[in-house]
Amino acid sequence: MNNPATALPIRVLLLEDRAEDAELMLQELRRSGFAPSWERLETEAGYLARLQWPLDVILADYRVPQLEAPRALELLQDLDIDIPFIVVSGAIGEDLAVAIMRQGATDYLLKDRLRRLGPAVRRALAEKQVRDDKHRAERALHASDTRFYSFMNNNPALAFIKDPDGRVLYINNTCERAWDTTLSECQGKLDHELWPAADAARMRALDLSVLERGEPSHVVEELPSRQPVRHLLTYRFPFADATGCRLLGGVSVDITERMQTERALAAALAAKEVLLQEVHHRVKNNLQIISSLLNMQAELLTDPSLKEVLLESRHRVESMAMIHERLYITDDIDQLDLRQYVEALARELFNAYAANSSPVGLRLELEPVSLELSQAIPCGLILNELVSNCLKYAFPDQRPGELLIALRCSDDNRVTMRVADNGIGLPPGLDWQKSKTLGLRIVNILARQLMGTVLQESAAGGDFSLTFCKAASRSPVHPPARAASRNAGK
Repeated sequence: MNNPATALPIRVLLLEDRAEDAELMLQELRRSGFAPSWERLETEAGYLARLQWPLDVILADYRVPQLEAPRALELLQDLDIDIPFIVVSGAIGEDLAVAIMRQGATDYLLKDRLRRLGPAVRRALAEKQVRDDKHRAERALHASDTRFYSFMNNNPALAFIKDPDGRVLYINNTCERAWDTTLSECQGKLDHELWPAADAARMRALDLSVLERGEPSHVVEELPSRQPVRHLLTYRFPFADATGCRLLGGVSVDITERMQTERALAAALAAKEVLLQEVHHRVKNNLQIISSLLNMQAELLTDPSLKEVLLESRHRVESMAMIHERLYITDDIDQLDLRQYVEALARELFNAYAANSSPVGLRLELEPVSLELSQAIPCGLILNELVSNCLKYAFPDQRPGELLIALRCSDDNRVTMRVADNGIGLPPGLDWQKSKTLGLRIVNILARQLMGTVLQESAAGGDFSLTFCKAASRSPVHPPARAASRNAGK
């Protein structure tokens, strides 16, 4: 006897009018290693009702008075239910046996040979498993195909597949609309059969480049023979199908509107840049006019103190004018090269005070630093005040010395500008931060505007350090090339 713990559970429907024959079949199933749960029926109504339940096998006597095997098999097939149907009957003619097998019965055996029942059921279950596996695979394949075609045909991108010779194997609906054709019309055709010679040659060259290198590529190209012209960003890539055949895939995105938008934005940006350059140019010219007026007014004055006040104001105006001039002549209209500006302004101030200054040397230790206009102007004015004060007061009576201007920017974007000299230093007891002089008041006010600090070292001479945090830089702007006559009218 087989071990009941290892017996295979099986759900059996017995279409049999003799209870003793049904019991013999069940005994044979148990002897063959099955653990059957079963029900015996004789009527068509009961049979149809039981077919709605899960079953593993039907064992049917050929001649049941109320439901013969051919009719039971017909009902099973009409309902499209795949359950192994084995006829187990007494002696019947060979013609009937052949007929029931042709009708679709899984197997046929005689009741006096029930030893064959176990192997017949086991074989029928194995065949059923094969059919189930095949149906599941077919359903999965169908679902996969449906997903693929649904995805591709609802995709706004153009998609195509070609074989190594360039024959079209597939295009999606979007591609059909763009190419003004259908898959059935272009399938199997080469590029030169679909497009004008020049377009076909270009497309074939791009395809071959990808296939020969075995690497993907992307290129902006025009949609062949279409008016108005449409621009596509096309990605080509090699791949292999299930058989290992090398194919070429392509996906194209219509970027015509994006390119039009980019051109419009570029034109607007260029116009803005030209306008900003003109603004800098006009501001610089206006500041130079103000500087000239201050200089003319100073020349008419006889009071030295008043004259000096006007000249100091002129220097402040010129320090701002120089910033706008440098922003006008640079390719980056939003960022000032502070190193170049500091050097130029320092030399301008040295020249301006040369008539009444001592033989003072200038030492520059400048690192590259760029600033936006909102920080460059106050920084330039502070530099103007500190350098001017040094040249006016640090070296009296033709005393020689040196002026140091240092500039650096740390990794955390903190800018430090130092102006130091080895002159006579500040008057004893002077609290420069509370000084009433205009120059030092300007330094304090502008340092607060920069949200920075100004420190004065106690060493001999004057030594001031301005420290502030550099504003976050925007992306650099590169305006179009300017005409050679841009400086006209300065």
